[in-house]
Amino acid sequence: MSRTFRHYAAHSQSALALFDASGRLAYANRVFLERLSDGDAQALVGRGLTALPLPEPLKAGLAEALPRAGQGDRGTEEAGFSWEEGGEVDLRRYRCNVIPLPGLGEVVVEICEEPVAERLKQALAAERLVRRREEHLKKRGRRLFLNVIDELPVFVYMQRRDYTVAYANRKTRNYYGETEGRFCYEVFCGRDSPCPHCPTFRVFDSGGPENWQFTDAEGRTFQIYDYPFEDENGDPLVMELGIDVSELKRVERELFQAHKMRAIGVLAGGIAHDLNNNLVPIIFNIDYAINKTTDPVLSEPLSEALRAAYRAADLVEQVLEYSRQQNVSHTPLSLTPLAMESLELLAASLPGNVRLTADYNAPLDCILAHPAQVQQLLLNLCRNAVQAMPGGGDLTVGLGNMTVASAKTAPIPGLAPGDYVAVRVTDTGCGIEPDKMERIFEPFYTTKKAVGGTGMGLAVVHAIAASCGGAVKAASAPGVGATFTVYLPVAAPAGEQVVAEPVAVGRGAGRLLLVDDDKGALMAMARVLREAGFAVCAADSAEEGLAAYFGAPEGFDLILADQSMPGLSGLEMLGHILGHDPQARAVIVTGHVEPHLEMKAREAGVRGFLMKPMSPRALVDNIRRLLGEEKGTWPGF
Repeated sequence: MSRTFRHYAAHSQSALALFDASGRLAYANRVFLERLSDGDAQALVGRGLTALPLPEPLKAGLAEALPRAGQGDRGTEEAGFSWEEGGEVDLRRYRCNVIPLPGLGEVVVEICEEPVAERLKQALAAERLVRRREEHLKKRGRRLFLNVIDELPVFVYMQRRDYTVAYANRKTRNYYGETEGRFCYEVFCGRDSPCPHCPTFRVFDSGGPENWQFTDAEGRTFQIYDYPFEDENGDPLVMELGIDVSELKRVERELFQAHKMRAIGVLAGGIAHDLNNNLVPIIFNIDYAINKTTDPVLSEPLSEALRAAYRAADLVEQVLEYSRQQNVSHTPLSLTPLAMESLELLAASLPGNVRLTADYNAPLDCILAHPAQVQQLLLNLCRNAVQAMPGGGDLTVGLGNMTVASAKTAPIPGLAPGDYVAVRVTDTGCGIEPDKMERIFEPFYTTKKAVGGTGMGLAVVHAIAASCGGAVKAASAPGVGATFTVYLPVAAPAGEQVVAEPVAVGRGAGRLLLVDDDKGALMAMARVLREAGFAVCAADSAEEGLAAYFGAPEGFDLILADQSMPGLSGLEMLGHILGHDPQARAVIVTGHVEPHLEMKAREAGVRGFLMKPMSPRALVDNIRRLLGEEKGTWPGF
């Protein structure tokens, strides 16, 4: 070792040492020795690396570097490494440089503390590296998040406080087009200024979620869920999810309509029996009086009264059909002549300031329906239109054809593909407010109480259209009138209809037991049957009927019993008779058949039903047919 190195090492502030080729400490300056021992530092010279009290990081680094740098004359590889000592507060970083001395087989070891500036530089570099990694992961996570919500089957968009759309997924863009650079009220509502009351902006103020419903300009209804969110800069956003519930709302409205109609059905079923019972003596007695007079002065008003009674009976039947309590027969009919006839009757009663225009352009106009129902449908729509024009206006009725190619192109959700007759009724009245459109087909809901509205007109229209396999659609805006379009399926052309002329009641023979608690109906039916040749025993209660049956030794050929009577019902009375004589012929005469009644009657052995009110001829003809049939069969009328 040269004197020059010793002189340099003795005056250096760095810890310097010299290790020989065998790895022993050959020399160390004062700074190096002070780092090793507080005692006799010179006693450490000559020791091997493993015997020196060096910090473990330094000892491990030298154990790896010395063999490479001190390979005899060939050792020329410099090495270096760093390590840290101390705690979080006094943490220090040291550098060890291992320098071989070629040709001497010795290695110089320098230990120096790195400057604070250098450590700070390295710490900042490490911090930047960590931040870059975090930012990369953050951007990657955000990109992944946006990719996921872009594929969601619901619309998702993010809203800034300044009304601009920060982000919109694919579903939103499919609904409303590109959103970049546009305001939310422009995208979703087609407005040129902010909406007056926006639940979304409550999220900015409250910091909590909101949920509400929104119907756009296309009539689609969405369940909206708003959540607080932030953009990449930490600025507040509202993330909004919109689930299309249009179909659910449609089904909900239909279910609500069905529940309302069922409630009406319960009411209708309760009064149908009494109404029909009251119509029996009216129809039978007027019919009886007409057949007993040839005076036109009397016969003409009596005939008009009889037609009114039959219309009342038909109305009861329709109410039961609207409420799905019993079926009204549907037959093929041509809609154009029926509409022309109905509108001619309507025109005579229109106010002078209402102008009626009709356009019949439906080459395929045959539908499967009940004529009275179709007339009721047209008149209800027209009356509704007239009520919407108290100051006068134009009423336009049009018939046309249209074809629904698929469920997707249907004008009304749920309308089946096929050919339809479209009945359009348009007025130029006050129109309908958007918030009231959803309720216009509800029974008893009306906005026209001041002009006599009952709330049943449009409900009846909806029920008739549905019973014919069709649907009804309303379009309106305040101040510009309304258009109602009814779609009715096209049916096979109807054959020529023949209207039967009144004929005299036929003759019959046989012993009949007639039981009815309504004395007016009982006496009217008994009179007609006796004049037709039958022997009739009339009883005004089930108990009296049973006494008459078991007290008649010759028996009866047919028992006719009303269903709803105080005490025993008609079915219960007939159950006693059929239990005694299963071969007895018995029918129930009633104004209303509840769904479960027919099954119970069949199980008890009852032959069938006669529906009140009926014409005298229908009563006699049905009884003659019953008496002529084999016992044990079910006539099913």
